[in-house]
Parts: sequence; structure tokens; C-alpha cells
Amino acid sequence: MHSDDFDRDPALTLQLRALLRPPADAAYWDGLEARIMDQVNTAAPAGSTTTTGSFAVIMGWWEPFAQWTRVGSVVAAAVLTLTAWSLWQTSPADARLQREAAVEALSVPLDSAGRAISDAPGEKTVPDLFRY
Repeated sequence: MHSDDFDRDPALTLQLRALLRPPADAAYWDGLEARIMDQVNTAAPAGSTTTTGSFAVIMGWWEPFAQWTRVGSVVAAAVLTLTAWSLWQTSPADARLQREAAVEALSVPLDSAGRAISDAPGEKTVPDLFRY
């Protein structure tokens, strides 16, 4: 369905176009440019924040983040503390698991192919019969 297929109210359309029409006077655009350039030219040096009227002019991209230094420091300290604690807690468990794996590997006899040797009768294969 195309937008022209809808019924329109011509009077309402004319009123909306009159309200939304850009100013035809070139003086409006010149005045707007002058106000913008005045704000740019009277802004504070880089890295500082000034208040002009009801607007705060921020001259550096880093300015909003300067307020986050205390919060960022606290978060970084918390992350480092949790990381150190988790490493301290898991290192004995890792050492225990490695020790158990080594003991288990040494306690199981292996054949020449590296398979575990079992004396259970159901697990005997033809190569096991010729091993002796």
C-alpha cells in the first residue's frame, strides 16, 4: 500500500506544512551561524569546562570520564582482589588434581602399546595372550 492511497485532510496538511517550513529569511540562518560561531570562539581552552548561560561547554572528550576516577579505582581494586583470591583458592585444587592424576597414571600397569593391563577374563584380547 502506497502512502498516497490514504485519505488526507487537505486543510491539516497545509497547516502542518506551514508550521514545519524552514524560515525563508536568510537573516535567520545568518543569525544562527553567528550564535554558533560565537559559542565556539568564546569557549574555554582545551581541557577545561565552563558554564555559559544554561550550557556547560566541554572542550575535551576525556572531561566526562574525569569524574569516574574514584569509582574506576574502586572497581579495579575489587577486580584485582577477586582475581588474586580466586587464584589463591584454586591453586591447591589444581595441585591436588595433578598429583592424583600422576599417582593414578603410575598405579596402572601398561602394555607395550600403552594400554592398561587388566587381569579380568572378559577384557583379554588376542595380543594379550601372546604377551608372555
